[in-house]
Amino acid sequence: MVTKNELIMKLRSPENKQTLQAIEELRARGWLFDGALKGIALCRSELQGADLMNACLIGVDFHQAHLEYADLSMADLRTAKLTRANLLGANLSHANLTRVDLYKANLRDVRNLEDEQLSKATRLWGATMPDGTTYDGRFNLSGDLAHARWTKVDIDDPETMANFYGVPLEVYLRSQEVENQPAKRACQ
Repeated sequence: MVTKNELIMKLRSPENKQTLQAIEELRARGWLFDGALKGIALCRSELQGADLMNACLIGVDFHQAHLEYADLSMADLRTAKLTRANLLGANLSHANLTRVDLYKANLRDVRNLEDEQLSKATRLWGATMPDGTTYDGRFNLSGDLAHARWTKVDIDDPETMANFYGVPLEVYLRSQEVENQPAKRACQ
């Protein structure tokens, strides 16, 4: 009989077919939902098309993971690290993105992703948004602002903030006019 740890090790396989089989076995045994994957490192994992619906993925390190067309609907991704992850076409319907790090993540064509979910993330700096544009700073995320301060960017100067996000000044200014967004200084 395959153990939980052996299945988790299979998730790190360079072969997508093997990782998908491991996910199905974890699902069948209830181990996708019981916190068994909490905080594990799945950097550069080949998880294209994975069915991770309802999975407990709290604190998982998906740095540079391949999650193209994965089903992450209703997944609990709180504090997960999705830096430089490829989420092209993934389904994020009702996924919990609280304090998720999406630094330079590819969110192009992501399905069922709401602004409310993104506004709970820690960072989106350099991310490609679902429409293919670069993230423009609209949510004033604490991690992005901390990164700006660390690089000596004046967060009160719209021109330097536009440069920081890599967007035209007009785009940055429009992003800051969105109603009901968190206050710039709220998370300091």
